[in-house]
Amino acid sequence: MGPRLSHGGWLWVFMSLLGAADCTYHCLSSSSDTQPFLSLTQTQTWPVESDGGCLKPLYNFAKLFLESVQPNPFPEDIISTALKTEQLDIPQLVRYEAGYIVCLLLAVIYLLVMPVAGGVLAWGHFHSRKVEVNNTQSSSLASLYHQDIGVAACLVLVNILLLTGLILAFTVNSRVSENMHPGLYHVETSARIIEDSLTSITQKMKVIMDQYSIPKAKISKEINDADNIIGATIISSFNTDVIEDLTDLSASIEDAIGTFENLQLYQTTRTDLQANHTTLQNGIQGLQSRVESLVKCPTCDVPNPSNLTTVANYYLIPSVDDKLNDMPPVSSLAGLIEQGNLTFHAIPQKCSEQVAPTIAALMSVLNETQEELLNTSHRFPSLESLIEAVSDCRTTVRRFADPVDYYDFVRWAVSLTLCMVMLVIVVLMVAALSLGLPVFFYPTIYSTYQDARLEHTAIGLYRAAVVASFVFSGLFILLVFIVLFFGGNAHTLGCRSWTHGQLFGFLDQQNNIFSSLNNISQSFNSSQGFNTSQSLNTSQSPNISQETNSETHQIKPSTSAIYHGCKSGQSLFHSMHMEQHFDLEDFLNASKYLDGLNETAQNMTVNLDGLKLLPDNGRQGLLSFKQCGIDSINYHELLLMLSTPVVKTDLGVFADELDKKSEVPANAGIKEDLKKEAETTRYLNTIVKQQQTNAAKMSQIVRALKTISTVYKANVDKTLESLTQTEVALHNQVPYIVGNVSQCIMEKGEQSLLRYLDWVRHAILYKVLDCHWLAVSLDNVYTAVCLNVVDPLNAFWLCLGWCCAFLVPGVIFSIYTARRLKPEPTFISKDTFILPKKKTENMKCHTEKAASNNYMSLEEVHKMNMVSEYIKSKKCEDYDT
Repeated sequence: MGPRLSHGGWLWVFMSLLGAADCTYHCLSSSSDTQPFLSLTQTQTWPVESDGGCLKPLYNFAKLFLESVQPNPFPEDIISTALKTEQLDIPQLVRYEAGYIVCLLLAVIYLLVMPVAGGVLAWGHFHSRKVEVNNTQSSSLASLYHQDIGVAACLVLVNILLLTGLILAFTVNSRVSENMHPGLYHVETSARIIEDSLTSITQKMKVIMDQYSIPKAKISKEINDADNIIGATIISSFNTDVIEDLTDLSASIEDAIGTFENLQLYQTTRTDLQANHTTLQNGIQGLQSRVESLVKCPTCDVPNPSNLTTVANYYLIPSVDDKLNDMPPVSSLAGLIEQGNLTFHAIPQKCSEQVAPTIAALMSVLNETQEELLNTSHRFPSLESLIEAVSDCRTTVRRFADPVDYYDFVRWAVSLTLCMVMLVIVVLMVAALSLGLPVFFYPTIYSTYQDARLEHTAIGLYRAAVVASFVFSGLFILLVFIVLFFGGNAHTLGCRSWTHGQLFGFLDQQNNIFSSLNNISQSFNSSQGFNTSQSLNTSQSPNISQETNSETHQIKPSTSAIYHGCKSGQSLFHSMHMEQHFDLEDFLNASKYLDGLNETAQNMTVNLDGLKLLPDNGRQGLLSFKQCGIDSINYHELLLMLSTPVVKTDLGVFADELDKKSEVPANAGIKEDLKKEAETTRYLNTIVKQQQTNAAKMSQIVRALKTISTVYKANVDKTLESLTQTEVALHNQVPYIVGNVSQCIMEKGEQSLLRYLDWVRHAILYKVLDCHWLAVSLDNVYTAVCLNVVDPLNAFWLCLGWCCAFLVPGVIFSIYTARRLKPEPTFISKDTFILPKKKTENMKCHTEKAASNNYMSLEEVHKMNMVSEYIKSKKCEDYDT
């Protein structure tokens, strides 16, 4: 075992580790930052509203009828053969359209029977005779009355049904015309949306790859700022220590400079004190001797000069030339602080120079990563075949949109015309019924009209309605069949096969729709020769094996699964099974892109050997200052000496006494001498004051030196020790700081890359390959074509066929009613008319019958009218007479 460390050694190791912990670069996570990736615009689609409303039961009834007419499934074989050979299999087509052939036969029968039946009924109407009913046939009158009322009621019901059918026919015919142009527009728009959306997938993938520039710029900025971060981290980590060290150095330098300056002032002041002391001492001795000679005068009054002596002996102040000579030059100490600051703040520049090669290598790896991402994205499955199929459909829609719109206008015009004819027939029936129906309930209601004009008008209207029905019935039924044929096939081939999913199965059999999914992009094949770093090449091996597997496995998407998946919010990537050709997880695996960056970042180092915050000459100057010996001066005795009075007697006061004594009469003989000595005393007093000033100055200098002498050695030792420790810590901790900074850069780079790859995953699955628009567009096609056009079209032939069906009983009931309304012609002369008693009784009887709603023939009503006219004429003759 090695030698044991002392307690001081363990403490040094602990403090070094603690310093390393303090100097660790704290990596600020940017997880909360949101990188401004480009927001990919999703295709906006809005569902087309169905305008079925309250007519949906009518539409459903038409669909039920079509189910019975054409119950056959979707004719995949017929359509496939037609698309491949452009020829139709007539026998299969006839079997498929068997229901419509039966409807055609029924229409032909209707077309032939209506004219024949109309002719027969017309012949019977015009050649029939009305049977007279006499009074003895009253037992059968009630039955005939109820029969006529029943026929009239049936005719009313038929007219109501015809009017209802016509109103519905007008409504749905108008809806077909109103929805045709918008429907074609919605179909073309939906095809354009699908084509544009599929085409934009490649463009959006390129945009996604271009967005790599955002994390690349962020990572590049982190890498390029690595040298600045390292330098700034070193500065921030040691700034406090260096400031404290330079503060201590500044204190030591201030002590040294202060000591040097005070020593110089000390010597200067000492010289002045000693020089003035000699002058003062000689002057006072001369003054004392002259004043003493004046004191010998017996008649004079002169102050006693015995106290005129100096007290402080400034010759005892020691010299400090030896200590001043031991002091370092001030010029060598003055620039140490600035030099230390410059040395410390030059560290970032050294870091930049040393990490520049590593930064260049990291940028190269980052560029290679971008190239690999771009080349891998070229393997994304292509949808060109699907785009071409949609484009062909869109071209077909655009080519046939105008003809379809024109033929629909023709259909609308013809339908409107025939519906107007049907409306005229119904109006004729209703008008005739309005005129003839009251006769059945109140036979005398038209008694004021002669020659039964209203009855003849009703009969004429019935005849016109019947004739129009026979004439236009063929056009009615022909229009019904034509609309039934086209509308029914449109429903069964398109709408019903869509709702039952048979159309999806037919599209699945078309191999050319999804053929491009099984082809690898040529751009990727051409990029297989690009070379990157070894780390990137190793990460491409899974993709190569996957490409080999894709050659033997073909994608077979299901259009039904695609549609229902898109409708439920599933991505097109999964609904088309693109994962069989493109491994999205391997493409978005961040480790294969980060390995090269991590390996390169580990080579980042910074060496600060030779860095010294305090140069050798500065260290030697501080050591010289420490050894100058200013602490060996006896400051206490020196301060006591400087505090001693300069002279024993106040010379200013003594001079004033001499002036006073010169004014005494007894001293008239020595008056001039006293005044002269007073002036001399005042001069010496100025020297005393200067000595006092110099002594006070000297005391301050001594006190300053005394203060510095107590701390200067400790300050120098502390400064040298702290600077040494800081320099050692810089050399030891910089590698840790560089490692932490490089690790932090990689962590931030990994966060940026992971955030980008997560955004790529979300963008591809839910932005680029979001196919909600596909389901909405297909639903819009179904709504615009089937619900808004085909359903009203089928409802139109149903309503018109309804009218054709009820037109038959309407004709029959109209002929019967016209026959019952036909009056019996009677010719009676007014001059020879005699009102017999029996006839008067019959009139009363008939009146009672009318009141009780019993049956009365038209002949009896006519006779009653003649009788009433005869009575009126007789009353007029009596009035004239």
